[in-house]
Amino acid sequence: MFFENYVFGPLKYGLSDLSKLLKGGIIYAVSIFLLIIGIFLAVYPYTGANLHIFGTATNSLVFAVVALLSSVLGLGLLIVLNGYILKVIKLSLEKSVELPEWANYWDMLKNGVVFTLGIAVIAVFGSILQNIITYIGNDGMVLIVLSMVIQLIISLYIPLSVVNFAQEDNFGAFFDIPKIFKMMSFEYLGMFIVVSIISMLLMIIPMILVIFPLIGFFGMNMYTGPKMLFMASPLLLGVALFAFIVFSIVAVYVSFYSYRAYTNYFISKIPEKIGDFDQEL
Repeated sequence: MFFENYVFGPLKYGLSDLSKLLKGGIIYAVSIFLLIIGIFLAVYPYTGANLHIFGTATNSLVFAVVALLSSVLGLGLLIVLNGYILKVIKLSLEKSVELPEWANYWDMLKNGVVFTLGIAVIAVFGSILQNIITYIGNDGMVLIVLSMVIQLIISLYIPLSVVNFAQEDNFGAFFDIPKIFKMMSFEYLGMFIVVSIISMLLMIIPMILVIFPLIGFFGMNMYTGPKMLFMASPLLLGVALFAFIVFSIVAVYVSFYSYRAYTNYFISKIPEKIGDFDQEL
């Protein structure tokens, strides 16, 4: 039952509609690409080696505007993806066996903003708490242990708070501390560890695929010179693009899988839903 609820079932659910998974992966890839471009264009004019290219205030202003637009669009797409993940959670609470439709993008954007803001507030609170403990403490080892404990608690808290928000449709549900802590158990800790391990295993190969062309690029630039690098650039670019798309699709799949597993656990702890949940299984 444990592995069916938190491993096999959620893994199968993430593959219930490959076209929707692919669309999510493409949106994620485009959003990350735009964010990278935005950051690059924002920083590039101020790198000493390139100041002669962007020597005028006009050019710097143009690049600043393009960097801002690229970053905002990339962030917007990420927020839309978060809104879709929220739809995944809501339909999972209703025992849906298929991924939701990619529709009502404006609603996904609005819901994604709240989704993202809720997680950000919790993460910032955890970071502030860690800094306070570090500031007032004296024993280095004790501080390290306390910091790790706080990080673990925040990591355990966030998934359940997100599912609780999806169920209650109220921003305050992110901070229903008594309810969320009451749901935590050794079963949840075990499930969290299993889900984390599976997620990391799923991401290993895509990460290697992304790193490989980067190593090839810098290695050829260092040992073969620009001529060979220019000749090999199309191949490296193709491999890098393929690897990046695979990485993005798997990253989205991991999100679908993990939140489906967290939602299954959440349902198992809601008295009015336990009977339906057991019957479904």
